[in-house]
Amino acid sequence: MNPYENIPVEQWHEITRCLVEKHPLTPVIVDLCLKSWQSILHGKINTYLNMQINEMGISLQATGALPHDVIPVYISKNIEGFRKGIGNEKDIVCEYDDFYSLELKTSSQKSIYGNRSYTKSDSGKSKTGYYLTINFEKIQENEPKLLLIQMGWLNHSDWLGQKSETGQQAALTKEARDNKFIVLYK
Repeated sequence: MNPYENIPVEQWHEITRCLVEKHPLTPVIVDLCLKSWQSILHGKINTYLNMQINEMGISLQATGALPHDVIPVYISKNIEGFRKGIGNEKDIVCEYDDFYSLELKTSSQKSIYGNRSYTKSDSGKSKTGYYLTINFEKIQENEPKLLLIQMGWLNHSDWLGQKSETGQQAALTKEARDNKFIVLYK
């Protein structure tokens, strides 16, 4: 399904707004993401070390993996009918209607990136559908924040691979980046 097919780019933002409004998690997703982030920051990593995550100076890659794994579990514990995906499923699975399942992307940068495999084919995990994006501050000894939470809809064709054949990153087209996400929190 491509809700943007044969629709001028100037109308994509309105389509995105309608898609986000009808998603069952929209009324609660910001609260769940913020609470997930707080649980990451204030949970203890190890009772022997008695350290919180912001005292460890972990890498940005590891930091991004934490909300990517914690948010789906937090949602599943608080919202009936949603669970963390496994294997080729989306990251957050809607058990009663797969249409509402979401991919989750996290980044400490202003943009959201995917793996280059997103550009090669639409086989394996579906790259088309709802996306939830989270941008965060680097975890340091201060109280880092979530900077931006967005929801939208992407199609497989919205991803562009790096020009270098050895590059492993995919970025969004300008049209998708500008018109296929709604800011839920800033």
